[in-house]
Amino acid sequence: MFLTKKLLREYLENMRAYFPEKLAQELLDTYGSYAVDNEGREVEYTEQDVYEQLRKRIRDYKG
Repeated sequence: MFLTKKLLREYLENMRAYFPEKLAQELLDTYGSYAVDNEGREVEYTEQDVYEQLRKRIRDYKG
């Protein structure tokens, strides 16, 4: 799963959360494309990975 602007916007609306555009762009850069593992292979994040990381980042931003 790739994080898109639309998915991020919907997630933030549902969570009634807000954070700066800079952080939103950082999340899109990180989870909006393939990741590279330790062996140099491209892997795609799962939906659970993406939403769990969003939850953690929002929690850290609020807290």
